[in-house]
Amino acid sequence: MTTAFQMLIVLGFPAAIIVLALWFRHRERLRVLQVVEDAAQRQQPLSPELVRALPGVKAPTANVDLRRGVMLIAVGIALVLIGLCALVGVATSGGQGAIAVGVGIGAVGAIPLCIGIALVFLSRADRPLVP
Repeated sequence: MTTAFQMLIVLGFPAAIIVLALWFRHRERLRVLQVVEDAAQRQQPLSPELVRALPGVKAPTANVDLRRGVMLIAVGIALVLIGLCALVGVATSGGQGAIAVGVGIGAVGAIPLCIGIALVFLSRADRPLVP
């Protein structure tokens, strides 16, 4: 029972942070779209700055891919380290299934780690080969 509760806490905090970030991004997009809707109702032309501020208008650049990739690599490594700490913690407390807990959390960390590595690779692939 306590192991399940510990895993819920360990996996619940990152999930809560992700949900909060997505919620704030959603609210920001709604505000921008409300401005566009108000301008359309008043039949006012939209400035180029406003159009560039719309979500999804900007194409991802190599710099953005690199930053997202590095951040996802850091999150993946952090989750792998949390899995290692959980493995050691459960094993030293005499709990059963220490390997399953540690590897399970580490496997969750492998997902953002692999996505981050791919994004870093893509950011490098977008650069010209000749300086």
